[in-house]
Amino acid sequence: MRSRTLLLAATLTTGLLTTLPTTPASAAPSGRSGDFNGDGYRDVAIAAPAAKAGGKAWAGQVAVVYGTASGLNPDKRTVISQNTAGIPDSAEADDGFGSQVATADLNRDGYADLVIGTPEEDSGSLESAGTVVIVWGSASGLSGGTTVKNPEPQYGSSFGLSIAAADFTGDGKPDLAVSTQSSTGSRYKIRLIRGPFTKSGSTGRVSSYSPGVDKPRLTAGKVDKNAKADLVVTGRKTNSEHLAAAAFYKGTSNGLTKGAALRAGTTAAIGDLDGDGYGDIVLGNPDEPHNEPSGSKGGEISVVYGTSTGPSGSRRTTLTQSSAGVPDSPEYGDDFGEAVAVGDLDKDGRADLAIGAPGEAFGDDAHYVSSAGAITLLRGSASGLTTTGAVFLTQDSPGVPGAVESVDSFGSQLLASDVNGDGHADLTAIAAQENDPAGAAWHLPGATGSLYSTTTATTFGPTHLGLSTAQAGAFGSDLAG
Repeated sequence: MRSRTLLLAATLTTGLLTTLPTTPASAAPSGRSGDFNGDGYRDVAIAAPAAKAGGKAWAGQVAVVYGTASGLNPDKRTVISQNTAGIPDSAEADDGFGSQVATADLNRDGYADLVIGTPEEDSGSLESAGTVVIVWGSASGLSGGTTVKNPEPQYGSSFGLSIAAADFTGDGKPDLAVSTQSSTGSRYKIRLIRGPFTKSGSTGRVSSYSPGVDKPRLTAGKVDKNAKADLVVTGRKTNSEHLAAAAFYKGTSNGLTKGAALRAGTTAAIGDLDGDGYGDIVLGNPDEPHNEPSGSKGGEISVVYGTSTGPSGSRRTTLTQSSAGVPDSPEYGDDFGEAVAVGDLDKDGRADLAIGAPGEAFGDDAHYVSSAGAITLLRGSASGLTTTGAVFLTQDSPGVPGAVESVDSFGSQLLASDVNGDGHADLTAIAAQENDPAGAAWHLPGATGSLYSTTTATTFGPTHLGLSTAQAGAFGSDLAG
């Protein structure tokens, strides 16, 4: 391992395996995205890449919390490390196991599988070559793992730096897009590893792409309504630490084809905000204008609407906290757009948008609360994203457990998925430094009207999952489900 690249330096105790929810032997698996045990409820994987495992600092763990009819239940969970039985390799200091997580049914058995990236894993004498592991879903939950071969291991290649799982070629076999560094040509590359994937380690062929984006984050979704998933790449412009960048790749039967230019962004989500059947691309850019000329004070989000040919060249929306109808007002350091997630929170057939602003501060000079964090919920409508009926959430909002405190960073990571099976997308939200530096997660069920339930929200942290409370290992630095 060359260097720690995470924002939070923390550690956890070793992982544990708890009793898992199981489906009846006669029941067919649900086949739902993110449903690792096939019981019909989506589950959530929470990354903790700086966690202790086997006494090794920064070895990394992933906590999987299973969905139920009442929502996420932290009492029904699996905590996975490289010391877990059936997982390849063994826990080592500074590996960062779980830096990235993604999910898809990679072996097409009806159970979602979990993909875990470990970009700082050494490969023989190649330091930080990186590795990707698939942990297989089953009726009893996640168990057993298979390493995805790094097609071009190099010193510092950091294979698994970001991962997206989807069927990019439209052949019915989910594929993996994995970002990596390269010592030749473009600094960062994307490896498209075609499915099917098997427990013995076999995969389809591999293609390589140069996105012109440094430190890329990969987001998959269907933009043009065909059977092939598309890919959005966000990060930094090549050789620039300050300028945001984004690229679009269209899925084709032959792989990925670079498409229309996108507005700059460091985070992305894809969902149908206007209900026309095309996926719309949301880009978050929390950068301040003195660092990023295309940025806005306090941060911004932009929407590029989908069409039959891909992202629209003309139909776009950009919003900041100074836009009409958006709650609050922009201040430097708000980090509005640091996290974005889309899902149908109010069950009206259109995706809604959650925007994290983990740097949001409150109060005045006498009672100033810095970086407490906030989440803004915006509705989808027939005309697209609307600020009508916008909701502003903090830990002081009705029904949200906790209290506003300095440096909690509420809204640092977000995921929208229906974990209780009621047809509403539910929001999983992270406050990266709640009870500094432990971190915590919130389950905020979706609801008609208010977009979130004011009576059934819950919260849990590393302690409830059986992890150390002293240092929590970047708890929630990535989510999948």
